Amino acid sequence: MSLCDASVLVLEEKADELWRIEQYLLDKGHAVLSARNHEEALEHLGSGAVIDLFLVDEPITGPLTGNELIEACLPSRPRMRVLMLSSSQERALDHSSPYPTLLKPLRLDELGRAIDRALCRPPVKPWEAT
Repeated sequence: MSLCDASVLVLEEKADELWRIEQYLLDKGHAVLSARNHEEALEHLGSGAVIDLFLVDEPITGPLTGNELIEACLPSRPRMRVLMLSSSQERALDHSSPYPTLLKPLRLDELGRAIDRALCRPPVKPWEAT
C-alpha cells in the first residue's frame, strides 16, 4: 500500500460532507467505501473488502459510539488505521484517546495530511494498552 492508493472507509452521516470527503479522497487516488450510518459501516467492516483506514465522524447515531464501533472491529482488522473527525474541541484535544482526531469543520488539505500521517503509523491496538 502506498499513501496514494489506500482504501478508506468513510463513516459520515451528513450526505453533503460525505460527498465532499469522497470526492477529495477519489481525487487523491484512494479507493473509497462510504457509510452513512453505523449499520452500513458494519457491513463494510464485516465484508472481505480491504480497508486501510477507517475515517469516523463523531458523534454517530445509534447504539454504538465511534470508539465502540472501532474497538468491535479492530480485532478482525488488526492492520486497519483509524482517524476520527469531531466538532467537539474537547474530543479533538483529548490526547488520552488512542485514535487521532481532527477538529471539524476541517479543511481538505488538513485531512490529507492527517490521512498520510495515519497511514504511516502502526495500527492502534487498544486492547494492548497498558
